[in-house]
Parts: sequence; C-alpha cells; structure tokens
Amino acid sequence: MLNYRKYINENDYNIMRRILQQNCKNTGHLYPQLHIGALDFDRFSFGDVMCETTWLVLKDKDEIGFIILDEDEFYIKILHDYVNCFSEILSYIESSLFKKGDTITTEANSKDICYCKVLKQKGYTRTSSYRFNGFCDLSKISTYIPLPSGFYIRETDLKDIDRRVELFGIATGGITTTYEYYRDMMNSPSYNNAMDLVVIDVENEKIVAYCTMWDDPVSKISVLEPVACVEEYRHRGIMKSTLLYGMNKLKERGTRYMYVSTGGGNTASQALYKSVGFNEYGKNYEWKKQL
Repeated sequence: MLNYRKYINENDYNIMRRILQQNCKNTGHLYPQLHIGALDFDRFSFGDVMCETTWLVLKDKDEIGFIILDEDEFYIKILHDYVNCFSEILSYIESSLFKKGDTITTEANSKDICYCKVLKQKGYTRTSSYRFNGFCDLSKISTYIPLPSGFYIRETDLKDIDRRVELFGIATGGITTTYEYYRDMMNSPSYNNAMDLVVIDVENEKIVAYCTMWDDPVSKISVLEPVACVEEYRHRGIMKSTLLYGMNKLKERGTRYMYVSTGGGNTASQALYKSVGFNEYGKNYEWKKQL
C-alpha cells in the first residue's frame, strides 16, 4: 500500500529531482518534460507554488514519485520500477484531491503504453488535443551553420533579464514572468548545466531570439525549453543556426539525447525542430474523466 504526504520544503524538491534523474539514467529516455531542467523552469519562471500543489508518493517510507496539481489537471511522475502503482495512485487522486462531479485532465505520451492502458481502464477518455514531442540523437546532428551577417550568439547574463522578461511570452503563448522570477530561474539547481542562449542584432545590440537547453550530466539527456524569435526576424535561418550551435556544444560535452515539445498545431515550430534533427517521439495526448 502506498502513502502520500504534502510537499514540505526544499529537501522534498531535491527528492523530486532525484526521481527524475534516476528515471532518465536508468531507462535511457524520457517522455518530454519529464526532466529536471523542465521542472526547474516551471517552478521558478512562473512562481513557486510547490507547497500548495505537490504531493510525494511513498512506498514503505521511501519516496517513489510525486503528484502535481494545476487546477483541474494533474501529473504523475513515478520511478520506472513502480509503474504497476499507477492505478492505485489514480484512485488516490480521484478520491482525495478532487471532488465528485469534477472533470479532471492529465496527459500521457502515446509511447507510454503502460500509463495509457491504465488510464483507459480507469475510465479516462483520450481527446484529440495533443502536444508534439521531438527526440534527437545528438550523435547524428549536422554541424553548426553560421548566423546571417549582423548577428551573433552568446549566453544570457544578468543584464539581459529585462529583455528576456519582455520577450518571454513569445515562447509561452502569452504567459508572462517577472524580473524576480527569471532571476530565481537563473539561480535554480539545473541552470549551471544549462545553455541559455541569446541572439543579438549587432545594429542595435538587442536580443532578437533565444533558447534554453537544460542539460543533465547524470543521464546525459537534455531538454529544449523555451525557444522564441521576434516575429520580424523569423525566416532568416536565425533559430536553426542557434539550435545547431547549442546542440553541437552539448554533443561536445557528451550529452547523448535532446527532447523538445510544442503544441500539436504548431507546425512552424515542428518544421524547425525537424530541420535540425528531431524526429517525432509519440504524442502527449490529453485524457479526461468526469468523477
């Protein structure tokens, strides 16, 4: 039988990060966004609400996974050795974290056969809404293609925060952040191993594009989040060049794989990712159930 407890403090956050790292290292893959960098990005870029939204899952006093709530949505992350516990965890979520009559939502990668099967057995219905997931074997990528004349790439520093905050919504569908949140994100545990790249227009010394590549030296897996280019600078090869620059740097470090996720209808981003070596890695479908 499993036990559950509310998230308490930073020690619990470190437990969550270890669970994700262990999964990535032991399985050699991840379903996109199941990565310590994505966890840090979400926690710090949008304000830390872990204490209000997170529960730890325990088996015989050992933490084996966690649950994150977001209004009517929930996400389960669990050590690979305990995937047979999905059904029990879902029963707890439905009976203890929501109320009768609620319509609740989660997501599952179509390659995660076990989780998809359990969701169906528990009465969830897969909707047509999904996110594209891309996977790239960095050993097979192309060499770096130089930026067009008049632009250069460098890593983000503190003086860039105001501009990064200004442009943040381009990559998040209009969701904003603040100077304080972005600074906290730059101080997050994964950021030291990240490559937070910006593209500068030499003429006005302004940031016109950016991407962050969150690297995990333990699993040698990285995730790309976020990616954006100011509209007037698109279709010039800037973003393709920037991605290949960062991906080749990660390859030199010994990082093996990179993942990315974007909306199922975002065909422009999907084309960009495919142009630098990403292949589709299942789809993250939305699943719904009315209690």
